Amino acid sequence: MDMLLAENSPIRQQQLEQKLAQFKDPHLAHTLSAFIRSSVDLYPCAIEDYAQLGNSRLGGLPDLPVGMDYPVTLVGREEMLDGYVESFGHTREFINEHWREDWQDDWETDEAHLWDWDEAAQAFRVPMQFIAQINCSELKAFQSYLPREGRLLFFLERWRFSEMLRGHVYYVAEGQQLNSGKAIAELKFDDAVCANYEYEAAYQLQGIASIKMIATDMVNSDNPHLLKLAKARLQALPEPQQAMVLEALEVAEDELAPEWQDQLYFFDLMKMNKHGLIPGQILTQAQWSALPDWQSSNLQALLVPEQPLPYYNGIASINGHGDSRYKAPELHAAAELGGNAEDYLVLLKVVYSEHSMQLNFIIHQADLALGEFDRIYCIYDY
Repeated sequence: MDMLLAENSPIRQQQLEQKLAQFKDPHLAHTLSAFIRSSVDLYPCAIEDYAQLGNSRLGGLPDLPVGMDYPVTLVGREEMLDGYVESFGHTREFINEHWREDWQDDWETDEAHLWDWDEAAQAFRVPMQFIAQINCSELKAFQSYLPREGRLLFFLERWRFSEMLRGHVYYVAEGQQLNSGKAIAELKFDDAVCANYEYEAAYQLQGIASIKMIATDMVNSDNPHLLKLAKARLQALPEPQQAMVLEALEVAEDELAPEWQDQLYFFDLMKMNKHGLIPGQILTQAQWSALPDWQSSNLQALLVPEQPLPYYNGIASINGHGDSRYKAPELHAAAELGGNAEDYLVLLKVVYSEHSMQLNFIIHQADLALGEFDRIYCIYDY
């Protein structure tokens, strides 16, 4: 039984039935059920005050286990120069001519650049961007594929403007003594190259059980692992009917009833997520009255005082889908890390900025089952 699929989750049966009921063709619904994930959505429920150690958190600073230093990337001088060439559009010849002498002599003491110099490693110590920490025990009621306890810490290695990202996930076992993130000394970021604007503010996170369906037009020859899975669900049908169902996938999303997240602009979702509003909770009259003047007309129609809030996408989710109309993110992960694309999953998907960028931390299912997190692939939705 595939624990990652919503069809195998008793607590998601109603959600799944409602989703599949939107498809008139039962064969199409059965095929798509192979792609509907047993996910967990995460919502900011309060501004983080660091009073609790090890809670689920987005942004700010992590609660690191005693003895663990804040993760850094070691970047040599030449590699750093390449980063500045890329970031500012200068040629390497310009850098060599105008910066080389001063840079070699003064860089590590220049307050404009801030990074610590590691004499032994002959490299700069560039802090990684902390993205989130997930308390697994807080989410164990919603899924069966994450560790039952302990914490997952997510970091992004992004010291230059390149889209080539490297993600790191650290597992902290239950019972390890933690140091509060509040105690971490101010990190030295160079604003010009690796500003940490996205997650300067920190939020406590709350999870709810959810389902995530793939964009149906991704099931095509560009993604053979998805097409193979769809065909496996159709084996009992005659070939002409199989072909009809596969063709219907291309327009399936157009036939869906409008959903909450599809009715809202992205900035509405960001604001909903940051105001402590959780789907399923009653929107009280006091909360309604206190909402700022930012509601769009769609949002105003959906927010009804003294009624449960409908579902909408969390600012982060676990076991969802990367969104690409071409090669799926797990194909890129398989090309980079080896193995088959169908054996990878999106461990964490998170809104990365107010410019609609969403970042995927992808892991091999076997590594997740073994509790090994040293092979992570990161990619934006595109």
